[in-house]
Amino acid sequence: MSTPSAAVAYEGDEPIELSEAMQRRTLLLGNRLFLGANTMLMLAMLFAFLFLRSQNYGGMWRPDGIADLSAPPMAIALLLQLGCLVAAVATLAAARRGAGVRGIAMVALVLGLAAGAARIWYQYNLGSGWVINNGTYTAVSEMWFGIFIVEVLLGCLWLLSIVMPGPRARDRVATLNHLRAFSEFWLYLLIASTFVWLLVRLV
Repeated sequence: MSTPSAAVAYEGDEPIELSEAMQRRTLLLGNRLFLGANTMLMLAMLFAFLFLRSQNYGGMWRPDGIADLSAPPMAIALLLQLGCLVAAVATLAAARRGAGVRGIAMVALVLGLAAGAARIWYQYNLGSGWVINNGTYTAVSEMWFGIFIVEVLLGCLWLLSIVMPGPRARDRVATLNHLRAFSEFWLYLLIASTFVWLLVRLV
């Protein structure tokens, strides 16, 4: 991995070199703003879920014929997400030491893609009665699970942009910054998706 050149921004028509610290702060701030916006989406879904739960009593909330969510397939998906996070953190540590990161980053990418594939399979194999028009319980739950599928796959695209040859992969500072931001995003996603699955299964 070559020595990075300074990033360039523009003030009017004049180029301005950004320091490594400024690059890091800018990316992490943007990532955390995104996570904050995503948290608002999660809170909106949580409000919808709990409000509809409060308005539908007994069999109206979870009608007869809807199977309980199966735990083992989701446990596999979450373990794959955890494995991707561990590999991403290991890649970040290797990048900080100046070691090659392509191999272990590819492991993280494969695990992330496997987690996405497992979630897609799970979405289409929730069990009997799980159709989106079978009441508010299944509708809100399936939409929530679908949001996580999209976010996992977007995370994989982000990781791919770090792994594949290109300006980002050649720039050590950019690689470090994006790996750190990705790790924060993936940890957030792991915690949020675990909480949501437990909520849907138990409430």
